[in-house]
Amino acid sequence: MKKVMTAINHPVINQYFRNNCSDFIVEYDDIQYQEGLLEILRNSIPDALVLNEQLPGPFDRRTLIEEIRQIDKYFKIIIIVAKEDREFSKYLSSKGIFDILINDQAEISSLIEAINREDKVIVKVKKEIPVEVQEELKTLKKLVSEKPKVVEKKIIFESALRVQRQEIITVASLPSVGKTDFITQLAVTFAKKSQAKILILDFDTENPAVEQFFGIERQDRAVVYEGNKTKTLNYKYIFDAIDNGTFNSSLLEEVVVKYSELDNLHIFSGIEITRSDRDSLKDNYFRIILEKAKSIYDFIFVDTNSNFNLAETKLAITSATKVFFMVEGTIINLNRSNKILQLFTNVWDIKREKLEIVVNKYSEYCLKEDSIMEFLYDFEFSGFFQMDVRHYFYLNKGLPMVLRPKQKELEKYLKILEKFNFIKKRSLIERLFKNEVSKVEEKEIIKFEQEQCKSEG
Repeated sequence: MKKVMTAINHPVINQYFRNNCSDFIVEYDDIQYQEGLLEILRNSIPDALVLNEQLPGPFDRRTLIEEIRQIDKYFKIIIIVAKEDREFSKYLSSKGIFDILINDQAEISSLIEAINREDKVIVKVKKEIPVEVQEELKTLKKLVSEKPKVVEKKIIFESALRVQRQEIITVASLPSVGKTDFITQLAVTFAKKSQAKILILDFDTENPAVEQFFGIERQDRAVVYEGNKTKTLNYKYIFDAIDNGTFNSSLLEEVVVKYSELDNLHIFSGIEITRSDRDSLKDNYFRIILEKAKSIYDFIFVDTNSNFNLAETKLAITSATKVFFMVEGTIINLNRSNKILQLFTNVWDIKREKLEIVVNKYSEYCLKEDSIMEFLYDFEFSGFFQMDVRHYFYLNKGLPMVLRPKQKELEKYLKILEKFNFIKKRSLIERLFKNEVSKVEEKEIIKFEQEQCKSEG
């Protein structure tokens, strides 16, 4: 028998252990804050603690581990983390913590195995199917053999949810309305919620700014390859590769920047082209870059320049599956924006349903929301966003500007994301909760069918 404690900030795993793991002694309900965990550990040390690295409280994750190890240096800790972090993993190893589960990849069977494992060295062994899982498989086989139609419908429904449609999402506006801010915040919010592979493609070739929002170097950084040779990853290097027929998926993946905080988000940082160089550009350069990106990524978020005469701006807008056109709540901006929107629909032949309006930098001094919506009544509105004053501070300091939006603004970004079909990231807790709900549904189906048989008999 093992004494198990959970500090997850959610009761579902604790409840699962109580209901399904007879060899676990679970004395306490799930602990939901750091101070409570430390207080309980001072009075009772478990054989195994399941800990969420994001457990609410006053300490950062390393300080919390230090506090726990001051109480007891030797008991087993299984920690659930949001993403892989090698530096943090090294630190955990130094504290005798070797069982690290990634939240959106871990399975309950892996958690149970980690608790039961006596040694502290991870050895790759063939996993035995837990008893509770074997029972679930028997029940499922019984359902398949006796009532195949019910199960077939359920499987088809689950498969339909996992269809990933590719989207090209472009932002456009007049100058200084906040395109780059909007598209980067939207892409980051999306990457946190989705399993999709995402690229931010900076097609603003006159004033590229995406890299500033992430605090990364521009595309023209020099890198070492083949020993001590170097090459410059700028637009000339890329365009030369296109001319030579050597531009391929591997080269594109080489020049993108991998965002360190989200492993499914890549950034193609700004290609700044001078007026003297623009005459030598070929029309197909940006089209080839976009087509190659489409062969790799599920979602492509494209930032553009406000010069609608640029070929790359027109390409980004006409190729998009969704265009967010940003406006400000002033008469001058709305009049000028309306003319651009007429260009899109009447000359470029863009369907109105592809265009949505985002009102940015909205304040009490702007026109009323109803007046703005009436002015552009032909188009759907996605939201009204206020200017985050923190950006002024970051702009002045030259610091990265991809910020955590305030809750009110975050809800607006999440509402926009509901328009798109994507496979959501699901944590261990969410997947376990869904499995429990599915078991309840299956029991209800069996019970209903048994009652039907009795009534017919």
